[in-house]
Amino acid sequence: MSGLRKRDLLSYLAHTDEVDANDVARAFGVHYSVAAMGLLRLVRQGLATRDRDATQGIYRYRLSGRGQSRLLYLEQRGDVRPQPHPVKAPHRPVSKE
Repeated sequence: MSGLRKRDLLSYLAHTDEVDANDVARAFGVHYSVAAMGLLRLVRQGLATRDRDATQGIYRYRLSGRGQSRLLYLEQRGDVRPQPHPVKAPHRPVSKE
């Protein structure tokens, strides 16, 4: 896979608590730079949010409310093409803060 489709990335974020660009790169089999740019585009469009992890210094991404609405729209529109390989979200323990 040479790139990321918006709908696939939104769907991936919908099934995870939060991810970083390395998680996305591994899940989709793309370079880190492709994953990071895809996530940044979603943030700039208001479809995802990002926060910097103070301990690790990396950005963590989550689907925004607007992103959830866009994903629902894309799914209802029928913009769903089957993926060649289903992508599973990484298992991450949820921190209790």
